[in-house]
Amino acid sequence: MAVGDGWKPLEAFWPAQRLVRDRHQLVRKISECYTAAHPNDKKPNPSDLKAWRESVYELATTLDNRGLGQVQMFIEYLADGRMNHIDVVLAGQHPSGRLSYAVIELKQWGSIARSTVTKPAGLCAACRAPGNSTLCQRCARDLVYASFSGYEKHVKHPAVQVSKNLDDLRRHHSMFDDRYVNLVGAAYLHNLMHPDYQWISQVSPRPGIPTFTARQPGDLEKFLTTNFSSASGAKAAQELLGRRRSSNLLTDETAAIVNGHTRFSLVEHQLRAIKAIADAAAGVGAEGAKKVFVIEGRPGTGKSLVALTALGEALQAGRSAAFVSGGVASRDTFKRAAKGHQKVFRPLVQIADKFGPDGLDLIVCDEAHRLSERPMTGSFSMRSTGPSSVEVVVTRARVPVFFIDGDQRLFAEEVWSPERLKSELWSLGVEIVPINLDRVLRTVGSSTYDTWVSRLTAGEPTTWHPDGATDPEPFELYYADSAAEMESFLQSRDPAGTSARMSAGMCWSWTDDTGTFPDVSPDPNWARPWNAGDNHSTQGIPKRRFWATDPGGFGQIGCVHTAQGLEYEWGGVIMGPDLTWEDGAWVAHREHVLSKASRIEDDSELARALCRAYGVLMTRSIRGLVLYSVDPATRKLFADLGVRKL
Repeated sequence: MAVGDGWKPLEAFWPAQRLVRDRHQLVRKISECYTAAHPNDKKPNPSDLKAWRESVYELATTLDNRGLGQVQMFIEYLADGRMNHIDVVLAGQHPSGRLSYAVIELKQWGSIARSTVTKPAGLCAACRAPGNSTLCQRCARDLVYASFSGYEKHVKHPAVQVSKNLDDLRRHHSMFDDRYVNLVGAAYLHNLMHPDYQWISQVSPRPGIPTFTARQPGDLEKFLTTNFSSASGAKAAQELLGRRRSSNLLTDETAAIVNGHTRFSLVEHQLRAIKAIADAAAGVGAEGAKKVFVIEGRPGTGKSLVALTALGEALQAGRSAAFVSGGVASRDTFKRAAKGHQKVFRPLVQIADKFGPDGLDLIVCDEAHRLSERPMTGSFSMRSTGPSSVEVVVTRARVPVFFIDGDQRLFAEEVWSPERLKSELWSLGVEIVPINLDRVLRTVGSSTYDTWVSRLTAGEPTTWHPDGATDPEPFELYYADSAAEMESFLQSRDPAGTSARMSAGMCWSWTDDTGTFPDVSPDPNWARPWNAGDNHSTQGIPKRRFWATDPGGFGQIGCVHTAQGLEYEWGGVIMGPDLTWEDGAWVAHREHVLSKASRIEDDSELARALCRAYGVLMTRSIRGLVLYSVDPATRKLFADLGVRKL
């Protein structure tokens, strides 16, 4: 069942062995947990109680009989009010020794029928239309017809529900960003015994998610013993509870992070960076030259998360600190979200003017690759003399920290490559502390997608093929044949449009700053406005620097300036006529380049810059991405690479 934000976490879990032994006592405890979590303290209904007494008991007995009695069973699991209740989450140890989890959808159905157009209840509008005689592919595949106890309606195939629950579990727990954590799902219809109903286990609307019935006890046991060992599930249960996140969008958690209460789980080199920065700020090992941290990482490796966390730790320790960035949109978005600490988010020119040498304990400089050579005094004018941007950060902070990704430099004035940054630091006589963030976390932990984008934008595309059923690719990638198809798909994934965004290459004129005039027109019958400017007053439309995160941003098309450094759950990227795939290479078409990249004189360098810009847009989304190119040959490239068509 879907729930609202009023629900509290529901934590009712025990080893399978105890659920077998103390069934009736624990059903009462589950009921108490349910009532305590309910926004109105409502008690469970009789069907819920029956499911816990019978369905949960059946699964617990199967586990116990196979020597898996120490696997922990979470009943009606709910991490927060924005996810679905999950019938059962199993938590234990995989036979290989790694953590292992399984989402189990339990059904008490004793009969079931195939979907049919003659019984319209629950079908989509097209299938219910008068005179229609055939089911659409989605209704035929994803629905079954339930008819029992006065209930007659098409409902989702249990495997579809499992798929949604797996997605919810990944969304709300950072541990599943680590693809070495085993996560699987299945449906179990323990009352479905009659031979006439066994077809349901042969329909697989979501590959890799099996449906077991009462006639398949051996298959269910094999599934369980393949994914769990007899070892205790206590550690897995503790990890599940301890690594929740209320949202996997960084901007939603900025205030908590800066106030020292991050709900993101830092990993590996992220932890190393945070500890090293904290030690330096505390004066640990202060002998020798000033230490300057240079933290490199590709999109989605957590640079901004580390920057905000280091900032928060310094502030909580009573130190003076500032956050600067080469990206205005990301800096101001974080500033607005950082309740109570907004003054620490500053333009670099303010740091240059208001602070003397070592005037701050810590300066974190996010998106250093986007800094101009000297601190900016306006949108396009820069100081022609005086210290460089890098020198300002280094001299004003006792502990300076730079976060940089050389592949995200897009325009001529973005001069700080990792190599040039380090050269400047050496000339300043400081000690460089290099740290590399090498794990991609944004795209549901998908290193596969990160590699695919890197190869694509480098002009060496590789085939896209989601991994096998035992290790499915978590990131969803599609291409569309039109911008309208892209938009429709994204609306289906995020009906409210709160965290789905469409962006495009800058090859359409920006004639209007109100966010209402349809400047972006990739197709004859489809056009949308660019993101609005920062000085408009159009009600309901965010200012450009908040386009990526404000409600209302879905109606406009973002560009690399408004997307870079930020993220959203679902993305669509429109590739214009400025960059096309021809004869095995990316070709830039200068006449269609309307951005500052047009100042690049060399055609091959221009093509590389455009590829980097599109690479930035392709790495903003967390859950999935839709690509659309106005060029048929480029769309054919996507198809040839195995990208699924909408």
